[in-house]
Formats: sequence, structure tokens, C-alpha cells
Amino acid sequence: MSVLTRTADSSPDVPRAVLRRWRLAGLFGLIAALALATFAVIQISAQSQTRQPTGVLRATRDILPGTAITADELAVTQVQPSDASLLGTWVASGDRDRILGQVAVVGVPAGHLIPAEIVAPKITAGLWKANVPIKRSPADLKAGDHVALLVQGPATEFVFMQDVQVLSVGSGAVDLWLPAKLAPQVEWYADHGGIILFQMQPGAVQQGIPGVGGG
Repeated sequence: MSVLTRTADSSPDVPRAVLRRWRLAGLFGLIAALALATFAVIQISAQSQTRQPTGVLRATRDILPGTAITADELAVTQVQPSDASLLGTWVASGDRDRILGQVAVVGVPAGHLIPAEIVAPKITAGLWKANVPIKRSPADLKAGDHVALLVQGPATEFVFMQDVQVLSVGSGAVDLWLPAKLAPQVEWYADHGGIILFQMQPGAVQQGIPGVGGG
């Protein structure tokens, strides 16, 4: 009599190359998951920083163009813009001292935020504020515009200056930023013949403009 012995079925061994590929796939998956998690944390942090209130300046009363900005005209207010790029269009609270005492080139109604271009971007050291009588100027001339000065003499007309900033416009006269060395000459021309203003684009100085002489 013989006894038959039956062994249990066993699964075939998994090849080592397949196991290695599985391990590599799992490692790459873990790296990708960590990268996505890091990116999500960065995005959430950036969005939370953008949503944090930021201090900017607002006008406590009307700021008129051509007038010096005073401390009692400025107050700090907190804003939370949906678009962070808007912050660059206003004066930050930390820039308060920078604009104090500067001449406003645009008007700001009371309660409105102070725009970044409230003062002239050019350095005004060495310039004098001069009230200059004029004969003619564009009807829509306003503070902040740049002009060329045409001198009208008894027998000649010529462009004396270009790219001069207008601080304020009055009746028959304007306030201009003038180089200190040329201010007396402009006053002399205004008293002897007259000055005509032409609007121009800032920085668009033209060379070789001929004068007109008469006999």
C-alpha cells in the first residue's frame, strides 16, 4: 500500500526586475505627491499674504494741484485689494515722509487714496517755483502737464525752453518749475514781448526747431 503526499500550491516567485520597477514607481509617486503638497502650501501662503491688509495713504481733505502736501492732509488706511498689483498705484504708508512738503501735481479729493503720481517723479533740487505771466496757452492746460515756452519778441519768435512742468494754472499766469539759472531770463522775456505755452509729451524734447525773425 502506498501513501500519496500532496503538497500545497505555491505562487510563482515575482521576478526581481518587476519588484525593482514597482519600488521605483512608488518612490516617484511619493516625490510627486510631496512636490504637489509643497506647491499647494506656497500658493496658499502667497494668497494669504496678498489678502492681508496693507497700509496706504488717503487724503483727509482736498489736496489741490500746485500746493505743498502737509501732514494734516494725510492719513493711513488699510486696504485689502483682490489684485496685489493695485498696491503699486497708491502711496504706501511707509512713503509718507517722502511726499511731505512736495508739491502735488494732481488733485486728490478728500477721502480718496493718494495716487503714486501725486508728486513729480523728477528731482526738483535746483528748480525754482516761478509764477510766469503768459500771453496764450492751451485751453485744457492743467497741473502736471509739460510745456514748451515760445518767446515772442518785437522782431523774433523762438522756443526758449522745453519739457517744463506746470504746477498750477491761473488767470493769465502759470506756476512752473524752472532751473534757477534760467528763471531771471524767463521773467525778462515775460516782461518784454511775452511767452506762449505749448503742451508736449514729457521728455519729448525736439532739436533744431527754427526761430522766426521779422524785419
